[in-house]
Amino acid sequence: MRPILFALALIASPALADPPDIHVDVPKNARNMEVNVVEHDIAPGQKVGWHIHHGTEISYVLSGAVNLQIAGGPIRHVAQGETFVIDPNTPHRAYNDGTETARLLITYLRDKKGPLSIPVPAPGIR
Repeated sequence: MRPILFALALIASPALADPPDIHVDVPKNARNMEVNVVEHDIAPGQKVGWHIHHGTEISYVLSGAVNLQIAGGPIRHVAQGETFVIDPNTPHRAYNDGTETARLLITYLRDKKGPLSIPVPAPGIR
């Protein structure tokens, strides 16, 4: 199967038990970095606490919606078809106050070493 067709088959297949977690090497000028592409579901009522990533997060909402807050900013409602970008080492959180599971397709450009996500305390009020 050609790579593009294979990738489309993976995305379109509802029978996958675990969504793909794809790791891609980046150019030599981005040493010690990698790209991770993951699907992340946030169930109704679920909260993802304050955390950071040692890299850039680029997210696309496949279905449902989430409320996103980036440190120092307002809460933003992000719905199906919308995107958001989180800069490296920036505290942020999300929660789903809807009735439908929010499905996100997330791409991280991050350090190869270390955890993908690091919990942090809630940022102080400025």
